[in-house]
Amino acid sequence: MQVEEISESLKQQLLGVKPSRFWAMEYRPCQVKLQNGEIIDRVYVAEVDTYMEIWGVMPDEDTGKKYIVIEEVAEILESPTRMPVALANKLYEAGESGMGYCLYQMKLDNGQMIDVLSGNAVDFPPIPNGLTTQNIKEVFPHQGSRKNYTDSPDYTWCLFKGEMPELKNNTEKTATNHGHKAKEAELKNKQGFWSKLKSRWS
Repeated sequence: MQVEEISESLKQQLLGVKPSRFWAMEYRPCQVKLQNGEIIDRVYVAEVDTYMEIWGVMPDEDTGKKYIVIEEVAEILESPTRMPVALANKLYEAGESGMGYCLYQMKLDNGQMIDVLSGNAVDFPPIPNGLTTQNIKEVFPHQGSRKNYTDSPDYTWCLFKGEMPELKNNTEKTATNHGHKAKEAELKNKQGFWSKLKSRWS
């Protein structure tokens, strides 16, 4: 797939979405409005080079990934269904539960506990009808049933070309302080295991 430059107006809208962080990647969970008026929620709008460092394969070449192209996007907003940033970062800091997946328990403010199975991007949790992500009180990494779980919802990628100063600075700092480049290379080799694991457990 061909990836185009992001416009300055869309870049400023994207910078208004507070990111969660995993290694060298800043995830900005978005809702986008397309040029045709369609609204798509649960979209990661990401700079292509950083995406490739972490994921290793373009969305159109990765079975199961959905994507849209940046030139179709008219407006970028923060997703109303994103997990609170602090809780998403807690899951990212804990790392994956196994090759290509994250398992965690999610506690809601009504006391309900939900076992969640997700890929390595965790910003879009499953939420019961009538509740929002603001009802999430806590998350517990690497806990929960490996048989009776709720899948996290599907999401869409939207990649672009264009320098993101905040992202660049964070990448340099992260790589320098923690030696994450080796971890990124390791993570690339794990992405293909996700669909196999889900089919094994279902």
